[in-house]
Parts: sequence; C-alpha cells; structure tokens
Amino acid sequence: MELRDLFRNLVKMAAIDKKFAPEEIGFLVERAEGWGIPEGELESALAEVAQGDVSLVIPEEPADREHLIKEFIRLMAVDGELADTEKQFCAFASAKMEFTSEQFTAIVDDLTS
Repeated sequence: MELRDLFRNLVKMAAIDKKFAPEEIGFLVERAEGWGIPEGELESALAEVAQGDVSLVIPEEPADREHLIKEFIRLMAVDGELADTEKQFCAFASAKMEFTSEQFTAIVDDLTS
C-alpha cells in the first residue's frame, strides 16, 4: 500500500467523529513527516472528508491490511477517547479487510502487550 493512501485513510479515520484532538493532529503530522507526505496532502484529504468522502483504500496484501488496522487503532487511542463513530469506522474497516473477530482481537492484543 502506498503511504499516501495509508495517510489519507488515517485522516478519514481522524475526521469521522467530526473533531480533531490535538493529539490526533500531532499523530497525523508525525506520520506525514515520517512518511514524506507533502503538507498539502492533509488539506486535500480533509477536503474529501468535508465533501462526504470517507471511502477507504483497502490494501491487497495481508501485511498491509494489518498495518492499516494497527495505525487505525493507534490513532483511536492517541487522545485517550474512543468515540463510538471511531470504533464503528474501525470495525467497518476491519470487516472490509476480512479480518475475523479473532484476528482483530489478536492484533489489538499485539498492540497492547
């Protein structure tokens, strides 16, 4: 999966509850800088969300799918507040990526151990 698509997916996840905590912004900026994402990409992704586009780019490779869901979980946890819309979006993404509930639980356990 291209890092640009991964980043856009993260922006959509962050925007799903219609508010950005400072920690979420910091997380996105950190990822953008670390992945070499241009500054304008955040604004572009936000414009898509503002127009109602919350579609995801689903990776084809299992390792990329796991990376994406882990990034979603990290982003959800960064502000210490798990909004219902974020949890629903993550569950939707997990289902779209064809993770079983056991696989999803294993991923969460891996991140929290």
